[in-house]
Amino acid sequence: MNREKTSNLLNHPLLIVIYSCLCLLVIFSLRESSKKALVSKESIEKLEKNIDSLEKEVALEKEKLKDSQDDIAVEKIMHNELLLKKEGEIVLQIPEEKPSDQEKQDPQKEENGPWQEWQKLLK
Repeated sequence: MNREKTSNLLNHPLLIVIYSCLCLLVIFSLRESSKKALVSKESIEKLEKNIDSLEKEVALEKEKLKDSQDDIAVEKIMHNELLLKKEGEIVLQIPEEKPSDQEKQDPQKEENGPWQEWQKLLK
């Protein structure tokens, strides 16, 4: 009789509904935790890419620093930018040509194409 009560109790509709609700609750909980795990994985990948790019930048900056501490680079900066000189040395600074000067001359040549130039020569 005791076995019959327990088997009847397990087959009771209320218990089946409770078990079903618990199963659904577990399923939704697993889905949410898998979504969180996926988001965490994506954020970790983004951070790893960011770390890689920052490590490359640091390596480049270290290389620049190493190059800038070279004696030749220091002397170049002293001569070119600071206009410092050694004893008995004369420093001349030659200004660079501006592209605007060249652009002013080029439009005149473009206005007079090759055909116009030949006509001027033949006249």
